[in-house]
Amino acid sequence: MSQEDVKNEMNKVIRELESRGIKYNQNAGDTTGLGDVVESVLVTFGITEERFKKWFQLSECNCSKRKKWLNNLFSWKKSA
Repeated sequence: MSQEDVKNEMNKVIRELESRGIKYNQNAGDTTGLGDVVESVLVTFGITEERFKKWFQLSECNCSKRKKWLNNLFSWKKSA
């Protein structure tokens, strides 16, 4: 399965969840979540959104949208 196939499958899942009224947390200023953690770990190893797009020759990867969905699925309040 290519990366484009994976992206398309994830987008189908997101569209289905949206059609059922499930939305990601849009006011997450004082929370962090799974998407933030995944992004942080990947960046530590030099895997950025720009690099990912370049590797797979994508103009858009929807990484930010997937990050928001992961944050919505599992998030917690940031410690002060």
